[in-house]
Amino acid sequence: MRQLTLKELQQLSLEILKDVADFCEKNGIRYSLGYGTLLGAVRHKGFIPWDDDVDLMMLREDYEKFRTIYKSDKYTFFDSRNTPDCYIAFGRVCDTERTLAASSIPWVRKDVGVWIDIFPIDRVPDDIETFRRLYDSLYLLMKFNLGIRRVHTISSSRFPLRRRIKIWAAKRLHPRLIKRDPVEIVEDMNTLIGLVSREHSHHWSQLCCPDAGTCEFFAEDEINEYVRMRFEDSEFYVWSGYDKILRDSYGDFMQLPPEDKRKPLQNYVTFSWKD
Repeated sequence: MRQLTLKELQQLSLEILKDVADFCEKNGIRYSLGYGTLLGAVRHKGFIPWDDDVDLMMLREDYEKFRTIYKSDKYTFFDSRNTPDCYIAFGRVCDTERTLAASSIPWVRKDVGVWIDIFPIDRVPDDIETFRRLYDSLYLLMKFNLGIRRVHTISSSRFPLRRRIKIWAAKRLHPRLIKRDPVEIVEDMNTLIGLVSREHSHHWSQLCCPDAGTCEFFAEDEINEYVRMRFEDSEFYVWSGYDKILRDSYGDFMQLPPEDKRKPLQNYVTFSWKD
């Protein structure tokens, strides 16, 4: 099987994005470009040249509607409540027909291909300290989930000796924890998110993969309106407060990073064309 080039990966991701956006717009589902995809739209009018993925964000009610009704002739939707043995609390839309992914951190017990990420955004407590405690708890659960998934996929040939020694020690020191199913951890995350979401709060955050830090504390007026923005050869929706959102996450986001930092982020996975 031939590995995809970065340009091929970007093109396939863009095709998935167009399919998802078209479905959302036909079905009254709101979405915004997120993370590096949003940054790429603002700074580059398309992909960050070295970026290798696509991120979307949806308010929880829109995400639940999408999760329930999304259908495509080309692509498959995965999340922990739609798919047995899925280890992520957010969603992914995958090209499983043409491509195949090989990952050192598997996220589902099925063959998958090129994907885009879809993150639900939940209401969170308005008090920043209460929010931080919630975020930290979910972050620990996420890291635990990732650790178990790495342990379950370790092999003598794919990982360096130092990593294998750490895994061996973890198995010896924490045998009960290591035996936990990562699906259970995702269920714990979903339960905690459901318990603490506040119907009348005025702030939102992405809690299902909490690795960006508590800067993701969105005020309601930042995300309650949407504007169209160019991305490659099309236009997609972004939150009207995108400037503040990007500044909170990246600082001076129009400044390019040093050349040694211009690398793809998905270094744990390779994508190939199916034979």
